[in-house]
This record gives sequence, C-alpha cells and structure tokens, in this order.
Amino acid sequence: FRTTHSAHNTTHSASRAAARLTSIAIAPTSGNMAGKSNSALLQVLVGFLVGAVFVSVFTSGTHGGDAASSELSIHSIILNNHDDLFIGSQETFEPPARRAGYVYRSNEYQSLYDKTWTEGGYPAQSCWGCRFAVDVTTKLQFHTVLDAGTGNGALVRLMREQGKNAYGIELSRAVLEKECPDMLSKGFVEPGILTNLPYEDNSFDIVMSSDVLEHIHPEEADQVVSELIRVSRRHVFLSISLKGHTKATANNDDEAHRHTMLRPREWWHAIFRKHGAVVNEEMLWAMQEKDFSYKGDKLSDCRWEGKQDEGGLYEVCLVQNQWLVGKREQENLRRDRCMTNANKEMEPWFFSFRKLR
Repeated sequence: FRTTHSAHNTTHSASRAAARLTSIAIAPTSGNMAGKSNSALLQVLVGFLVGAVFVSVFTSGTHGGDAASSELSIHSIILNNHDDLFIGSQETFEPPARRAGYVYRSNEYQSLYDKTWTEGGYPAQSCWGCRFAVDVTTKLQFHTVLDAGTGNGALVRLMREQGKNAYGIELSRAVLEKECPDMLSKGFVEPGILTNLPYEDNSFDIVMSSDVLEHIHPEEADQVVSELIRVSRRHVFLSISLKGHTKATANNDDEAHRHTMLRPREWWHAIFRKHGAVVNEEMLWAMQEKDFSYKGDKLSDCRWEGKQDEGGLYEVCLVQNQWLVGKREQENLRRDRCMTNANKEMEPWFFSFRKLR
C-alpha cells in the first residue's frame, strides 16, 4: 500500500500503544475472578481499537491529490478475492426485475444506426465481443449477463450457449427485428438506450459492452457509465475503441465519423471510478495485449486523438499485425491493427472494473 510518512508513524505509534495496553491487560491483578474478567474485557477493547486505527489509516487516503484514488485502490485490493460475496444465484434463468416507473425512450441517432445495421454498414451477424467472450467466462465468476449495446444479439446468443442467463439491450430496433427476432420475441433482447436502462439496481453479475461507448455523445458519458455500474452487481467488462481510424466506403464515409467519444484509457478509468467502480488490474493484465516491438518505421498513419481538456491527447498508430475480428467462423481477418503508442496497447482495448458498495 502507498501511505504517507505520517500515516506510517500513526500506525507505528498505535501499535506501540496497543502493545502497552495489552501488557497492562494481561498483567496479574488481585487474583480474583473480577480481575480476570476485567483483563479479558480490556483485551477485547484493545483489539477493537487497534482494528479501528488501521481501518482509519488505510481509508483516510494520503496528503495531496491522490487521496481518492488511494482509497479506491485499497478497497480494490481488499475486495479482490471476494467476488462470490457480491454475485447472485448461479442457477437462475429468471429475467431481470424491471425498474419501477421505467418508460422506453430512444435518442436522436437511432435512425443512423438502424441504417448502419440494415444497409450494409456492419456485416450481418457481426459480433465484436464474440472473439473474447469465452475468455471472460473462464476468468471471472458470473452467471447473469447484460450485453449493453448488443447489436444483433450475437453475444447474448453465445453467452446462452455457454449456460449463462444473458440479456441484451440495443439502440437499433431494426437490427433486432432483422437479425434476432427469435430472441426479441423471448425477451432476451430489447430496444433501449444506455442512459435509461430498464432494470433494477444490481440486476446482473456482469455488464459487458463491446466497442459501443466510443459511439455515445460526450454529454451522455456520465449517465451511461452511471447506469452500467448501477445495474451491475460486481463486474463491468468492456472493449472501447480508442481509434479514429475507421473505414470509409467507396460510396460514403459515414462510419468514419461515428467514433464520437474518443478519450484515453486514464480518462475512462477516472469516470468509472467517479461513479463507484475500480479497475480490475488482474483481469486487465490477463486480457490486454501489448507489443513493444512496434516503433519507428513500423508505425504508420499516426494520429492524435482525444480532447485536450478531457484527459488530454494521445497518439494512435497503425501497425502491420493480422488479427481476427468477431467470431472465428466469420474469418474476418484484418491485415493491420491500431495501437496506442505511449503504452503499446493493441486493439481491442479492454476495460475491466469491479463495483464498490
């Protein structure tokens, strides 16, 4: 743990005082039963006080601007091995409870994504999350799943094949009706927006989202993140694209302008922390690919992305690195790949959080 010098001194002084009190507590008394009872009681009180001092020191933060992040980092470590205390039943297939007073709403850009999904912008049965979803099932304990921005529902279908109680919500009603009408009729997927989720608090062991949040509008970011955390019991696992390199077809370049929310990793970490979730460092380490061999003339088409007053600018470059996108059976092999140059992280960029409560 990172603590200040004064916090260390406080802990050391508390330990010495506790030791002194304990020696008094176990010293011989008059030998009668009352003396023994008092001694035992005093030991209990000393133990309680020592525990209180340590909790106070480690949750009070540090001097300066790192106080909040230090407190959350400590909580993350404390809760690291106790995910099972937060998740729900691992056998239920009951649908999630609905939030009281929920009213369906759409937003101003639904028609744009209706067109994208149904007129060739995205290939049929595309599934960005399907390439890594099974890896997530082997590394995190969960049963109930929300896919936020489910598109054609392919990830929900895959999770159900894996025995999970999975549901999805999607802005484009058109793609649900076209590509997964069976799941739409069963209530496994539904139309809706991420700023207004229809579920009660703590409805899902994990909330997943695959290359969705880069498409929201900046003014929606706080509400979207707050909603994702609200309906999660414990885990939030996402891929968020950090690149502005998006394709333009011969006929139009609409898709090239749809990454409207490009921010660096640290900015995303901070906004999730603001709304009550901390980085799952172990999961991020296990999932995020890096390659430090790409530098110099191995980098091309480097661009500065982001916003100076919201997390700052960051550089994204293309590298020659073949990778599969989506489900293996789609054989969607891409010849190049984007990388954030400062930390050498390769797309897809993963984000993993634990909810605090």
